[in-house]
Amino acid sequence: MQRYVELVIYIAICLFGAAMAYNGWILGWSVAPYLMPNLHVTEAVRYIPLAVSGVLIIMFSIEHIMAIFRKAEVVPSWH
Repeated sequence: MQRYVELVIYIAICLFGAAMAYNGWILGWSVAPYLMPNLHVTEAVRYIPLAVSGVLIIMFSIEHIMAIFRKAEVVPSWH
């Protein structure tokens, strides 16, 4: 039962990350034609971290979903 609950949680996290990545991409493209006055850089730069963070969250949840199916434990990389 615990594995199924964990699976549902990580699928929900994956969907949240997908929504972040998709909406960050859409927002970035919607403001891409506009430039920031002092920097002369497109406004889309502001939304790059949102899209990249969404992709990283998706990767995190996929790693944990794969570990659930393999019945393995995810080892943190900072140890």
